Amino acid sequence: MKKILIVIFLSIITLNLQILRVAGKSYNYSPLGEVVYSAEALSVTQVIDSDNIRDEFNQPISTSFGELVDVFGLEDKIYLVDRTNSIVHVLSDKYEYIRSFGETLLTNPQGIFVTDEFIYVADTGNFRIAIFDHNYDYSSEILAPSDPTFKQNPEDKSGYDFKPLKITVNRTGRIYVIADQIFEGIMDFNPDGSFSRYLGANTVTLSVWEAFWLKLTSEEQRQAQGYRLATTFKNLMVDDMGYLYTVSDVTEGERVIKKLNYKGIDVLTRNGYIPQVGDLVTVPRSQNLPVGPSEFIDIDVNDFGNYMVLDSTRGRIFTYDFEGNLLYVFGQLGNLTNTTNNVRDRFLKPTALKYFNSKVLVVDSINKNLVVFEYTEFGRLVNEATKLYYEGDYQGAKDTWEDVLVVNTNYYLAYKGIAKALLREGDYEKAMEYSKLGYDDLTYSSAYQPYRYERVVVVFPYLLSVSFAYLIFTFVKSAKQAINKAKEEDEIG
Repeated sequence: MKKILIVIFLSIITLNLQILRVAGKSYNYSPLGEVVYSAEALSVTQVIDSDNIRDEFNQPISTSFGELVDVFGLEDKIYLVDRTNSIVHVLSDKYEYIRSFGETLLTNPQGIFVTDEFIYVADTGNFRIAIFDHNYDYSSEILAPSDPTFKQNPEDKSGYDFKPLKITVNRTGRIYVIADQIFEGIMDFNPDGSFSRYLGANTVTLSVWEAFWLKLTSEEQRQAQGYRLATTFKNLMVDDMGYLYTVSDVTEGERVIKKLNYKGIDVLTRNGYIPQVGDLVTVPRSQNLPVGPSEFIDIDVNDFGNYMVLDSTRGRIFTYDFEGNLLYVFGQLGNLTNTTNNVRDRFLKPTALKYFNSKVLVVDSINKNLVVFEYTEFGRLVNEATKLYYEGDYQGAKDTWEDVLVVNTNYYLAYKGIAKALLREGDYEKAMEYSKLGYDDLTYSSAYQPYRYERVVVVFPYLLSVSFAYLIFTFVKSAKQAINKAKEEDEIG
């Protein structure tokens, strides 16, 4: 038993060291859960902060960035939520400063979402959602619902203050809010601002010991121990179809990322090699290294089902496709010594991310900057392949996956993607070959059944002919033997 424990311990240590060795490089996970080096999918191309930001006339501005806690991009504008200064900064798609708004109106804002009509700000310090038009004028507000959970006025001694933290709005104008100290789920507001319901509450999880102890305690003892509350959501984003993508605490296990339908049911596809939990190994905590499980604090989804999540533990950004496959990992915590032409590839405290055109935006609350990532050739090809497959262009996806393998030959997902495309094309033999290379048992099984049928259809006529010939031969032989035997009997008689 001791030897087995030692082997397990050494295996965990080895895998942990692999993670630490690739800390400064891009990596992924193999189908066996091993850390493998990978080509870089994104790289930092620009960093915008108070020192280098300019207006459209290339003139420095007087406004300084404070603690940036959220970012949003729509069409040709970028919105940065500045919690320190309680304002929102607006930049152009060329990262030029346009203006700031919300002065004297916002207090400790923490979230933002922008539609074609309005700008919604989680105005946490003022216990409301503040709504602005695109002239940056204050339009309206959403206050605490008429619900005993919330205080209805400052004099109330029971209930919680309505403190919205993060917000998203679907294409019909429904508003979804994560609020502080609210464990019932995501708050769902009608387009007119009236409260509708709570949506998709996380479940309360108990350890085996806690469940056993709960069975032995009385109701009075349970009340004295306090209630176990479900974990709250940390962030959310809505896609074009109205599905809510959410991230929660690590206590949710392999369901830390969810995709909620209108009923609040999790419908996220989890068909990847590994679970969607960020780094697989919980590295023991250390004073010198950012170790421990991945803690997701933000999520965003693009228009073809890829979604990326931000890990605050190591500053990593994990991107998954619509089937749950881990596509690539980028970003990292670090210091500011690695600086060239004001392009820093390390974070101190990344707080939010956003897809924006063909780039990825990340804000850092300690560095007080906006970091712009652009896709490398490898990242662009992977995105193109997943997009083509999502849209049903399987031949185009196969061709692009083959280009991916030229850049990164040990990218198992490319073999898996080619196998799926070949399966769709009906080339079952090659689909089996590539699914083996991609460790894709499901595709192999799906290809094997029709392949076996095809083989049977091809071979069966020959088998039938041989069998028929054998039967005729056997019949003729038996008939001859019978005739010969009859002749012999006649001669004897």
